[in-house]
Amino acid sequence: MELKWLEDLLVLLEERSISRAAQRRHVTQPAYSRRIRQLEEWLGVELVDRSTKPIKIRPDGLALEDSVRDLVNRFYALRNSVHEASERVTFVAQHTLAISRFPALMRRLKTELPRSSYRVVPADYEECEALFYGDADLLLCYQSAQRQFDFSHKTVRKLDIGTDYLIPVASSQLAGQLGPLAPGMAIPLLMYQRGGFLAETLAATCLAEVIRDYRVELICESAFSASLKEMVLADMGIAWLAREIIEPEIAQNRVVSYAGELGQSELSIALFYRDTGLAAQVGECIADFGVMQ
Repeated sequence: MELKWLEDLLVLLEERSISRAAQRRHVTQPAYSRRIRQLEEWLGVELVDRSTKPIKIRPDGLALEDSVRDLVNRFYALRNSVHEASERVTFVAQHTLAISRFPALMRRLKTELPRSSYRVVPADYEECEALFYGDADLLLCYQSAQRQFDFSHKTVRKLDIGTDYLIPVASSQLAGQLGPLAPGMAIPLLMYQRGGFLAETLAATCLAEVIRDYRVELICESAFSASLKEMVLADMGIAWLAREIIEPEIAQNRVVSYAGELGQSELSIALFYRDTGLAAQVGECIADFGVMQ
C-alpha cells in the first residue's frame, strides 16, 4: 500500500469524477484508475461502481473518508515531527533572560542557522540544572559570586556572554510621592520570592544595608521579574529589576533608578551548551557573536 493511493481516494471522494480527480493529481486518467484499483485490491473491497456513468462511490468507499483523511494527516504529522526533532534546539532560560536576552539571541541565530527551529523553556534558577540535564541542549542563566553552576564533570562548555545588574527602581509617580530617600524613612519594597536565586543575590549584596538604613515595608513577593516590573509600573513599590528589562522605561522617564541610594547587584550571563551535535554548532555560532549587549 502506498500513501499516494490514500490521497488519490480522498481526491476522488471530493471530486466524484475520475477525470477531474486525475487532473488534480497530475496524472493521466488510466494511470489514476490503475492506482484506485490497486488500493481496492489491497483493501479487498470495491470502492467504485464502474457500471454507471458517471461512476459512483460505493458506500464502503464513502464510509472510509474520515478514517483515511485522519490517517493521511497523521502520516504527514509524523514526518514533520521527525524532521523538527532532528533540527530543533531546546534552550532552558531563566525567566528574566527569556525576556531580556533570548529574543535578540534568536534573531541572530535565525540569520546564521535558518534551517533549525528553536524552543525555549523558561525556568527558575533552581529548575535549570535538572531541565538542562534532561532533554535541553543549551542553558542561558545568570551566575553570581555566590551561586554558579559547575558542569565540569560533563561534556559541557561555558560561554560568558555579558553582564547585567539588578537595579532598584520605582515609577516616576511613586518617586515623586516619596521624595528624596533618606535613612530612617519608610520605603515600600517589591521583592523576589525568598530562597530564589535573585532573592539570595540581593541578600548577599545590598539588601542588608537597605534593611539597616530604612524602614522596609514589604508590599509583595514574586518569583517573576515580569510581575514585579508590572507592579513597579503600577506605582506599588520599589523593586530590583534586571537593567536590561527596565532600560526602555528608564529612557522614557517612566521609572527612576535608586541604585545610588539602595545599591545594585552585578550578574554575569552565561551560556552552557553540550559539546556535541547541533547543540555544539549553535553554541559555537553564539560564541562567534561575541559578548551581546
